[in-house]
Amino acid sequence: MESKSKVSHPSFLSKFIPSPKERKNIIFYLVLSSCLSAAGILLITANQEVLMGMDEESYKEFLKQFGSIARIIYFVVLSIFPIFLLLKWNGLKEVKWKDIEIKRFVQFAGKLLRKWHVPLALLATAGVVLHGILAIIRDFHWDFTNITGILSSITLFLLVGMGFKRFKRKDRAWHLKLAITFTIFFMIHASF
Repeated sequence: MESKSKVSHPSFLSKFIPSPKERKNIIFYLVLSSCLSAAGILLITANQEVLMGMDEESYKEFLKQFGSIARIIYFVVLSIFPIFLLLKWNGLKEVKWKDIEIKRFVQFAGKLLRKWHVPLALLATAGVVLHGILAIIRDFHWDFTNITGILSSITLFLLVGMGFKRFKRKDRAWHLKLAITFTIFFMIHASF
């Protein structure tokens, strides 16, 4: 009698994320972000009359809340780059505060940021989706603010795509380049 061994077929994400534990974590946050986006879209749809009835200033403030929350989260997400650059600096081991080595704190911050970089980025992206939908459904104009918002969103979705290639270091530093471009666009967008 032949024993049938279980043949495992690689999933789509296993092509990009080799670690099964990390892959499960990312799938969880991808699903959570998608569910938050879907729930937000349903709430926007269900309350569209109320939203359209709000005065313009109140609506803008409501709309900006999603963008502001996402911006704060993205600053945490983006802080991984300077932290990792600092960790590569050889002089860091010489930096001390009283008798405490700063390098240990930077290493701890690096581990924490490494763990939360993707989950926070995905959750903030859900906020951007809702911010974008709210901006489009009421009095959309082709002005500087909206154009920079659209450019930010396009760059963000490319950034997320390249983020998956980053796990196997096959992005040719495009994840970093797009992160810098996204930061510039969204800072310009948020300033106006």
